[in-house]
Amino acid sequence: MRSNMTFHYRLLGYLEMSLVALVLQSATTAAADELADAEAAVKKAAQQEVAATAELDSRAMTHAATREIARAEQRRCAEALQRLATANEDLERKIAEKSPEAEIIAARQLVEQRLDTMRVVAERLVADSLAHDQAAQEFIVSQNTTQNKGIALRAAQHAVLELKAKADKKAVAETSRRAVHENEALIAWENKLWADEQRDRMQETVDINDGAIQVAAKLADAEPDAERKKKLEGFIKTETERRDAMAKLVAGRKAEFDDADAKIYPPRAAALGGLTPLDPSDWDYAKARHLLARAGFGGTPQEVERLCAMGPYKAVDHLLQFHEQPAADAPLDITQPLPTDPFESQLRNRFLRRRAALARQSAESGQAARLRRWWLQRMVQSPRPLEEKLTLFWHGLFASQYSVVSNSYTMYKQNQMFREHAAGNYGAMLYAIVHDPAMIRYLDNNKNVKAKPNENLAREILELFSMGVDQGYTEEDIIQAARALTGYNFDNKSGGFRFIHAQHDTGDKTIFGQTGPWTGDDLVRLILDRPETSDFVARRLFEYFACQDPNQETIDRLSTVLRAHNYELEPMLKNLFLSEEFYCERVAGCQIKSPVELMVGTLRDLGVEQVSDYGTLDAAIQQMGQQLFEPPDVKGWRYGRTWISSSRLFVRYNSVADLISAVPQPDRQGIDGVAILEASGCQTSAELVDYLAKTCLMKPLSPDKRTELIGFLGELPQRSDWAKQGEQLNERLQGVLILMLSMPEYQMG
Repeated sequence: MRSNMTFHYRLLGYLEMSLVALVLQSATTAAADELADAEAAVKKAAQQEVAATAELDSRAMTHAATREIARAEQRRCAEALQRLATANEDLERKIAEKSPEAEIIAARQLVEQRLDTMRVVAERLVADSLAHDQAAQEFIVSQNTTQNKGIALRAAQHAVLELKAKADKKAVAETSRRAVHENEALIAWENKLWADEQRDRMQETVDINDGAIQVAAKLADAEPDAERKKKLEGFIKTETERRDAMAKLVAGRKAEFDDADAKIYPPRAAALGGLTPLDPSDWDYAKARHLLARAGFGGTPQEVERLCAMGPYKAVDHLLQFHEQPAADAPLDITQPLPTDPFESQLRNRFLRRRAALARQSAESGQAARLRRWWLQRMVQSPRPLEEKLTLFWHGLFASQYSVVSNSYTMYKQNQMFREHAAGNYGAMLYAIVHDPAMIRYLDNNKNVKAKPNENLAREILELFSMGVDQGYTEEDIIQAARALTGYNFDNKSGGFRFIHAQHDTGDKTIFGQTGPWTGDDLVRLILDRPETSDFVARRLFEYFACQDPNQETIDRLSTVLRAHNYELEPMLKNLFLSEEFYCERVAGCQIKSPVELMVGTLRDLGVEQVSDYGTLDAAIQQMGQQLFEPPDVKGWRYGRTWISSSRLFVRYNSVADLISAVPQPDRQGIDGVAILEASGCQTSAELVDYLAKTCLMKPLSPDKRTELIGFLGELPQRSDWAKQGEQLNERLQGVLILMLSMPEYQMG
């Protein structure tokens, strides 16, 4: 009995296993059939798109021909009208002058001939304009058909990709999902390009219709025959209706084109493996303010409002594509350091030699001070705030100290190099660094010769400039990299790069396991091929613009975008500035401002466009622990809490207060609080405190502090009394600003 039961259980188990196998086999067969059907649909859609494209090509040629004919007929009509007008003027002159009858008859005959010619070309104008209208309409229809067939093909491809992604194992699922997102991005991009193409073609038709209307109106004015005039007026009415209808289509296509980024970018970012972009519906004033503060140095409420109105995509592009904005109007006369006088060494007294040397050194240190003030002026005034913010970042990353280089001219050239490559290509900047005279001098590469290699530049390039400490290289790699950089020197007279071949080690070097007669340029290429490099750059930029201690997934995603674009920085920065993570609570309003950001940001927030003496600003920034062109060491400035100590905090509060009360401007001292009040549109103290908080703080005031500030400010006088009470009112307004900007919240950006 037990044996029979065991047999039955085993039989039941076999049946269940067989049933599962049949189900799995059936599911696999169904999936294969579904995929085969989807691939067949792709093939059919592709054939239909090819046919539609061939039809479009034919329509395009017809449209182009009728367009040029219509334009030519407009020119002929204009010429015929001019000839008719000239003939009429000649006839009228002869009649007025009582010329011989024969001349008047001949003049009348010429007018009749010119009128007949005008009528002939007018008929051609009408016929050819209508032919163009028809061809344009057919061309647009064909474009729409081709676009729809393309969409259908992409949709069919999308279905195939979705099925493959669903069937793929986990190991390749991410790649499959990216293929799906790439297809989605291509659909959106193609639609945008179609919208742009059709907008241009439609605008062409509008322009041609408008030209025909204007010429036809002149023809009607010149036509004496009532019936012919009526026909021309009917043509004008028809063309006007068609022009206006087409103009509406142009406006619709323009709106579609303008809104396309929000459809293209999310799947594009996903396809590249980048960060998830912020939903445009979440964009608001606070996020626009955060963007302007981090991707610049802040701005007035009016500037933030303009940025907010653009939406996230246009706002980020506006800041990133800064070369479309005018350059900063900040001229600087700078020269090479004064050369040593050839007779200086022959001066007999050491005090005289020292005095002669001090004259040179004084001129050089004065130029270095002008250089710092010039850069501060650019930060305050430039219409390209992100350009200056990135220049500051690269100066901190590729740190070099003026006190070591002792050449303000080469420091200026380095600064301009950072500005040139600010949002350009990181690889190009790394190539520039190994040729940079200031960096070569700072890290002693002028002493790096084949007989006695100096490892300073090689070590810092790997550790601090490109890969990170102990990331993907060995001590032997550093030694070999130093050999590759031998002979990379600079010329004292010109301040330019100089390669001294006799000092270069031409032998083979093995770097990252690759052997060859590598030079410094080859070293850069090898570094850019390493995955650690893109991770390093992504991490440093995220820490600078967002926050410290990012999670590794965030860095991996930004690094992927950077590598996908061959180290072009703009796409990666765009992904960062559009990302949800950039605007999250952990990032917004949680970064301690550096002294430069604090002082420059205060001026930009309060709308100060010109400072008459940047020396006071420079001195205040140095007191707070930051001197331009003088980072503490080759590691650059340490950001975050390193800016804050009990003594430095006191200096920060006092410096901001001095800025409010006494910043030197061409026409006044201190912030013009009354001008801020007038620009704000506020009528009460409460409204003004809220406005100033919106202007200066990244996060709302607490109720207690808001009440305290309103009480300090007191009631505002009537608007009509602002001018009379200007000085006293300005003191109160400056006072409330100083109180607000002395709050710990203002130290955060």
